[in-house]
Amino acid sequence: EMDHTALKTLEGFQVEKVIASTANRKFAAVVGRFQDDLSDGKALVLLERKPFDPERMQAMTVDSKLLLDFTNAEYAIYNLQTTQEYSEIKCDLIYPATEKHIAKYTEADYRMIVETPDLYKQVTLPYVLREELGDRIQWVYNILEKRKEAERIIFEDPDPSTGFILLPDMKWDQSTMVNLYCLAIANRRDILSMRSLGSEHVPLLQNLLDKGSAAIASRYGVPREKLRVYLHYQPTFYHLHVHYTHVQFETTNTDVHMLQAVIDNILLVPDYYQRVPLQLKIRTGLPLFEELKAAGVPGTA
Repeated sequence: EMDHTALKTLEGFQVEKVIASTANRKFAAVVGRFQDDLSDGKALVLLERKPFDPERMQAMTVDSKLLLDFTNAEYAIYNLQTTQEYSEIKCDLIYPATEKHIAKYTEADYRMIVETPDLYKQVTLPYVLREELGDRIQWVYNILEKRKEAERIIFEDPDPSTGFILLPDMKWDQSTMVNLYCLAIANRRDILSMRSLGSEHVPLLQNLLDKGSAAIASRYGVPREKLRVYLHYQPTFYHLHVHYTHVQFETTNTDVHMLQAVIDNILLVPDYYQRVPLQLKIRTGLPLFEELKAAGVPGTA
């Protein structure tokens, strides 16, 4: 296992392939290997330009250089070069990177399909139980058991039934409040996703909404009315978790379900998420997509 704390440079990283590059997010995903790695394992490097910090704007102009690109009347476009201090790039490293890690970040075609309750029971759930648990979510258990990332915990409710751990998401730099992004992970290990939720889970969901929002307001000064609190379906990992973002945080996700609406739906119909068809966005080429395609699901042909 690599000692991530000892890694000080990417100088020994050999790029093999750029698997994603998006202009709107200023993001790139790169697969490669480290020269001195005797195991010859693959590494996945995720690069993203950091957002501007309003409090550092004046300082950024010092020792800056403007290169004119285009001008017309009162309009001009320049390339601004600043000191290295203001050109930082957020860098996430996954090592060793599995084929599933690489597939997750590889640019691909997407489809919108409707998952009926029967389709969930017959195709999605068996796939999740077979492929998405165990080692795939060991990192979640590491957090819950405080073997990893304990120093990053913002708030903890230890109750085994309604409790959770709240921590900043790795996507957030923890300094720019309009990009606030936190994640709460439920202590319970028997709730896979929104499809598992019923009336018995309302106290847990309400606790996530109330105490999670209050903890963020206390730590970061962002009040509840400026938070979006939601679940994804399908989730990126199958252990109940909730996302908290600033209302001004830009996202292109189409799979968002607001937590308050989820609670309201269950209060109206206790088995709502076992009865309702759910529209979901899914990548082509992934194993689950292929199983849905084999089942003849409309939109997968």
